[in-house]
Amino acid sequence: MDATAAHAFANPPVSVHRPATAVEDIITLAAGVWLLTGTYVDGWAHNNLRDLETFFTPWHAILYSGFAACAVWIAALTWRRHAPGARWTEAIPAGYGAAAAGVLLFLVSGAADFAWHSVFGIEQGLKALFSPSHLGLATGGFLILSAPFSSAWHSPQRSWPRLVPAVVSAMLSGMVAAFILQEFAVFARHGLIQTYSGTGGAQPAVTIPTSSSIMVSLASFFVSTAALFVPVLLLSLRWRLHASVPAAMALLPSVSLQIMVALRDVWLVPVALVGAVLVAVLWAVARPTPDRRARLMTAIGLSPVVFWAPYFAGVALHDGALSFSPEIWGGTLAWTGLEMLALAALTLKVRATAGTSPVSPAH
Repeated sequence: MDATAAHAFANPPVSVHRPATAVEDIITLAAGVWLLTGTYVDGWAHNNLRDLETFFTPWHAILYSGFAACAVWIAALTWRRHAPGARWTEAIPAGYGAAAAGVLLFLVSGAADFAWHSVFGIEQGLKALFSPSHLGLATGGFLILSAPFSSAWHSPQRSWPRLVPAVVSAMLSGMVAAFILQEFAVFARHGLIQTYSGTGGAQPAVTIPTSSSIMVSLASFFVSTAALFVPVLLLSLRWRLHASVPAAMALLPSVSLQIMVALRDVWLVPVALVGAVLVAVLWAVARPTPDRRARLMTAIGLSPVVFWAPYFAGVALHDGALSFSPEIWGGTLAWTGLEMLALAALTLKVRATAGTSPVSPAH
């Protein structure tokens, strides 16, 4: 990455676009929650209903009406800011350009989704997550939901009440990523790290995993760690976060994924709560700020370790044994910590290359 790109990342250029107000960001989030609710309800249907044979379903109605609300609202924001003789692209609020592109992508992908279902039928399981039209819908939704975060990034000196929409926006964007990658979602099921053996009606017994199952599990933890903690990292690079923020951003998506699979492993909800409390304690002790690199790297590097550790403990208590040996589960925890540590080191290096001072933390 050259110095120009590094400077743009650390200190975005001053935008000619008028920024959105706090109320406007909140309305954007309200429409976004509507859209995301429809997404997860549709995911629930694909996970739990076997006879889906039509595009016209109640859950699709929630999903696409939520999109319509987002599209109309972003169009209204642009309309209100448009000056006679000016280009329409200049009327888009600061940080909302990607959301406007997301609206167009979602619209095209929605039409493609209807055509896809008409030709190939309704997908189930993994096929639904690999459908090109669904990937387009997920990308469009991600761009729409990230608008308040992007808007705040362009106005870093906001006080904490004005930063709440940015925090929620980052979390919801991560939930879109977690949804489309749900087959790798750790808290969606506990069989991810367990291997069972048994015949007939005998009670399955926990047994030694294969090398391939270990690699799939490690990949799942990598993906889940990125979906949950990269949004936390991006926020913490710009602002000082209250300890409850990273805890909530890890807990709520995990619980939502478990709800989407009809609470088939409902006992994982309190396990996720324990992990979230440990994350909050970690951040309360480390007290990371954007201008304290060691504290920031310590907090973000240890966050997945303390969050996933109760998962392994909870599965072991539930099944009476753990397929993974201490080397495997301990190494998995270490790898997820190293993953976030490496990402933090990279982004902090980019900021240092730009030669700019970090934003003063907001309280």
